[in-house]
This record gives sequence, structure tokens and C-alpha cells, in this order.
Amino acid sequence: MKVISVVGTKKTGKTTLACALVASLAKHGKVGTIKNMAGHDVDQGDTRRHYDAGADEVIGLGEARLKVTRERGDLDSALAELERDGMDYVVVEGFKHSSLPKIVMADIEVTNVVRNVRLAEIDPALVEELAGIVMGMEDYSAPKA
Repeated sequence: MKVISVVGTKKTGKTTLACALVASLAKHGKVGTIKNMAGHDVDQGDTRRHYDAGADEVIGLGEARLKVTRERGDLDSALAELERDGMDYVVVEGFKHSSLPKIVMADIEVTNVVRNVRLAEIDPALVEELAGIVMGMEDYSAPKA
């Protein structure tokens, strides 16, 4: 399984690039994504009210299915789950402090930079180039405990 993280500050194009990469990589295999969702509605609103009332699991249904559990998760466990689910590629949005290889969408200092990209540079040719880089990466291996 190949893993890339798209990192940057707010409103720099992380989601735009992540979605473009997913679309490109999906032509070549199964793609999973992980998004850093600190402060997202899953931590607030009605979902949070169900959780606070004591539900062990909350499943939101709409055009997709979202499952929230009391199980504490982290990036490594999410990556392991996607690997078990047979993903060929994983695009991670966020987690700039991880050890994952990164595409950086802002002027931030992080480790393991594969490429720096600006929102204005994103076009089909760049996305294909980045997807090629991801496809050529070594398979992800979980950090040793």
C-alpha cells in the first residue's frame, strides 16, 4: 500500500489536491483516504449529542455511511485498517507532524517533503505527475513500536 499525505495551512488547496489525487489513483487501484477532522461536526452537533448520551456507536446515513465509535483511533490504526481493507493507495489530508511522505501546500516546515505545490499550479498534468510519484513509492510500513 502506497501512502501520501497532503499538508498545509487552511485554505491552501489541500482538499482540492487530495481529491484530484484520489481520482487519478483510482484509475490504478483501490484508494482510501484519511482526513484529520479535529473540530469537525462529528465532534459537535447531533452526532456528539448521541455520543454523549451514551451510544457506543453512531452511524450516520445519507449518500454515504459514517460510523463513529468510542474506540480511540490514531493515524497508524487508521492506516492499518485501510491496509486490511485492501487499499492500494491512501491519500491522507493533514497530519503534518507524521513521518509520512508529504506534498506541502503552504510555507510550513515539515519532514519528508516529496514536493511543494501551490493551488494555482494544480492542473491535470501536475496531478498525473504526483500520482506517478505516489505509484512509484515504497509500500508503507508501520513505525516500529
